[in-house]
Amino acid sequence: MLVLPYQTKFSLSTLPRATLGLIIVCFVVFFLFQGNDDTRYEEATAAYLASELPKIEVPRYRAWLERREDVAAKRRLQVLQQQPKAALMLVQSDSEFQAELMAGRVITPADPQYAMWREARVPVDALLARVFTERFSLKPDGPWWSLLSHQFLHGSLGHLIGNMIVLLVAGPFVEAALGRWRFLLGYLLGGMAAGAAHLAISQAPLIGASGAIAAAMAMVAVLYGTRKVRVFYWVFVYFDTARVPALALLPIWVANEVFQWMSSGGESRVAYSAHLGGLATGALIAWLLRSADSKAINQRVDAEYADERKAAQHSTLLRQAQEAASRLDTRRAARLYRELVELHPANVEYLSAYFNVSMLSNVGEALHDALLRVLWFRGKGGLADLRKIYLQMSQPKLLSILPVDEQLRLARRLVSTREDAAALRVLDRILEDTNLRTLYGRQTADCLLGLYTTYNRYGLKQQAASVQQRLSRFFPKPDRIGGLAPQSEPPATIRATTRRGSDTLRGPDTIYIDLSR
Repeated sequence: MLVLPYQTKFSLSTLPRATLGLIIVCFVVFFLFQGNDDTRYEEATAAYLASELPKIEVPRYRAWLERREDVAAKRRLQVLQQQPKAALMLVQSDSEFQAELMAGRVITPADPQYAMWREARVPVDALLARVFTERFSLKPDGPWWSLLSHQFLHGSLGHLIGNMIVLLVAGPFVEAALGRWRFLLGYLLGGMAAGAAHLAISQAPLIGASGAIAAAMAMVAVLYGTRKVRVFYWVFVYFDTARVPALALLPIWVANEVFQWMSSGGESRVAYSAHLGGLATGALIAWLLRSADSKAINQRVDAEYADERKAAQHSTLLRQAQEAASRLDTRRAARLYRELVELHPANVEYLSAYFNVSMLSNVGEALHDALLRVLWFRGKGGLADLRKIYLQMSQPKLLSILPVDEQLRLARRLVSTREDAAALRVLDRILEDTNLRTLYGRQTADCLLGLYTTYNRYGLKQQAASVQQRLSRFFPKPDRIGGLAPQSEPPATIRATTRRGSDTLRGPDTIYIDLSR
């Protein structure tokens, strides 16, 4: 059974640097420092087999195994009989026999072969001392710092990769909650405590980060408590993902380790005692190091499920908006569609629906807001999709709602969608008002000049003549055209939403539009 928490949201600011640093160190140690251990062990084995040691130690080791009744001893006897060249590995890896051997209780000083044995042992022990894993693994008679060093050693590439995958999924949770340095402290202390728990019940050497990683996993459960986290689980041949309270993972992990330990019958090489020690220590460390301020944890959980919450909110809003529209509750529908537009500012469908229900609601504020949002829409392909709405907006009733700046913007939108006649109607409305023509003369003239240039470019002589007539009538002296600078920022009512759009706002819209069919 495998149950692992995992995350899907990372950014440069939330990058788990401490976790990645631990993983890099483990890989460097394995490939750079442990990389030659096989060669060094082969040299020691060759020296061992070429010496008198097999004749002295192996018979005594065989007899010592035969006196034991456990399954592990029987398995070692079988290996010893089938693979004589594995004698050194078996003798060295059996910590109980090694302790007896080095203490002089297997081959005593009174033994006639004692001097020969001691002399033959010196070069073999010197070669074994060069094996990096032998020097830094955790042993009952080893130095205290081996409680720390053994966490960065691994027995094989598969062992290393398996541990690092688990660390990569569990470490970021703890690092986000505790911070980089407190996470490192908790991780290393958890690994040391796991090693101590192993030594309390076993004399076998220990290497690997499993104990420290178990501590990190327990810290996830305690720190995140009842908050739900994503987990990947694998039971026999079935696997899936789920969201469960983090604290519920701790008893699951403990129960799984106990079950695996009991099922192995003492034959497994996995240090389940270290795993359990790590889980217990990690839970205690998390409780001691936890912060009263849970802001960092809440932020991580919120970031992880932001997309899901947004999708759920979107689905609920859309359903409610459609239901309100079907009941002709246009005011409520307009409010809900406005929220949808706020959430999805680039969605033309929601913007169109917001405009339509606002037209039906007879609420001036909503309709005014919808008109402005349509005019300032910057989404990709929006002009063509909003063409019919632009035509509706050119009607006198809706034009009267819009400020003159926005009427000019509408004219440019109509030109962009090739609704030239409607654009001219909008411009004529401004031209017929003397005050507006004086205040907005430059912008209006720019629109007319743009139309005139485009019509001439494509040989539309009749349309060009119509525009020229307006220019000659209302602007006979171009050098005296006045007017205010056109607005380059959206109105305050929609400014925040517009800035979240996919396109960056630019200055005034150009009126030299390509009208080719």
